[in-house]
Amino acid sequence: MQNVFYSLRELDKRAEEDFNLKNGILMENAARGSAEKIKNLFPLKKEDAKKTIQIVCGSGDNGGDGLALARILADDFNLHVIILKEPKSELCKLQYERLKTLNIRTAKNILPESDILFDAFLGTGLKGLLKAEDKKTIEKINKVKAFKIACDIPSGLNLDGEASPNAVLCNMTFSMGALKQAFYSDEAKDITGKIEVIDLGLPRSSYEQNEKSNVFLLEKEDMLLPSRKKQNTHKGSFGHAGIIIGGKNGAALLAASAALEFGAGLVTLVGKNRERPKNLKADFMYDGKFEAGKFNVKKFTSIAIGQGLGRKNDELFSILKVKETQSMPMVIDADIFYYDELKKILPKLSAAVLTPHPKEFSSLLNIAGLENLSIEEIQKKRFISALSFSKKFPKLVLVLKGANTLIAHNGKIFINTLGSPSLSKAGSGDVLTGLICSLLAQGYKPLDAAITGSLAHSLASQNSRASYSLTASKLIKNLEKLEEEQFKESKARQVK
Repeated sequence: MQNVFYSLRELDKRAEEDFNLKNGILMENAARGSAEKIKNLFPLKKEDAKKTIQIVCGSGDNGGDGLALARILADDFNLHVIILKEPKSELCKLQYERLKTLNIRTAKNILPESDILFDAFLGTGLKGLLKAEDKKTIEKINKVKAFKIACDIPSGLNLDGEASPNAVLCNMTFSMGALKQAFYSDEAKDITGKIEVIDLGLPRSSYEQNEKSNVFLLEKEDMLLPSRKKQNTHKGSFGHAGIIIGGKNGAALLAASAALEFGAGLVTLVGKNRERPKNLKADFMYDGKFEAGKFNVKKFTSIAIGQGLGRKNDELFSILKVKETQSMPMVIDADIFYYDELKKILPKLSAAVLTPHPKEFSSLLNIAGLENLSIEEIQKKRFISALSFSKKFPKLVLVLKGANTLIAHNGKIFINTLGSPSLSKAGSGDVLTGLICSLLAQGYKPLDAAITGSLAHSLASQNSRASYSLTASKLIKNLEKLEEEQFKESKARQVK
């Protein structure tokens, strides 16, 4: 995983002072790193004509980055350097003077088409809403036919990850030195494109050192899939997951299927109906002897409750009131987040993973006595709200679903960006519940189960060419491909 920072200003300041990189050296290194990346993306072949790059520069240091880049790329591309505002910052003025000494012309018009457009217009200093003229400039940039690259951050996107009210829609963003939190708001996912970190002439570990981060970007390597290496085992060796069936059987059945597919030794569905549901596969056990206040949790190593429960199923909700239940590993999802009594139960839970989507999280925050926010407000304050919840309930693990899933625990946030739009389908959340419940049953700690379950869920969505046609059942089948990849990688390591 990688560190993510709200702002890089302190890191820049410390790099200048501690490593003697003052007087624009960081800007020069940023421009040099950007130039190398661009030349690798668009290699110049002898038989081809030079590609055209237009560089849109503002008046601050972001504009200075663009002007420095123009100087470095002068021999490799046809340059069209656009200066929309008179340079104001000292470094931007300096880079402009250097450009003039090389007789590199500048212009004020944005071309309707080019091979590349480098957005060095506004940068990270944006506060509040865009000025009318800046908004028009961004609208012009977005109409340009080109491969668009943002310098440090797409113009119009602020440090909270909000477009104000619009932003340059980029194919790629070059982040100077380290990663910024703004890139990982749900809104930013359609703005930044692929994110690349440009080094500033010193090791990234040195640039980031001494600046503590409580936000981290998850990577595929952070997924620790279940592994069965020991031969002398039985089904009890891999846990017993209990999936609570509510008013809608389908949600619980999907969760149970995912739990079994992901390695739980035994999966039992628990409900109020004495008769076994007709559509229940033989793969699952069924317990229809549930009685309020007499739920026997001792036979399970984890449970999942909430999916398809209904909002007035007080009898099944009472499972959470049982003292023995409150200390066991569990996943809480969906309708549970609308029960007012949850407020009394949350502080008593010691190994629970909560998996709300934004609407459910809105209700959860209200019930927990934290905030009364609309869905729109939550989407703008995802990091703040998730962090606030994790600090009030440090034993709980929150998995806030979205375009980028946020996993919050005890004042830290872990970002999963690997999900795809194909997961926007009924039932995919129930699959996630089953995956996490399965890992809890197998002995994973709640945070580890949430991280691995979330990553597996996302990567399984990528293991398919399906986009709009991916269903929850197909998603479960795709888990087998993750295991196949794990097997191949294990074999490759053994050969080495």
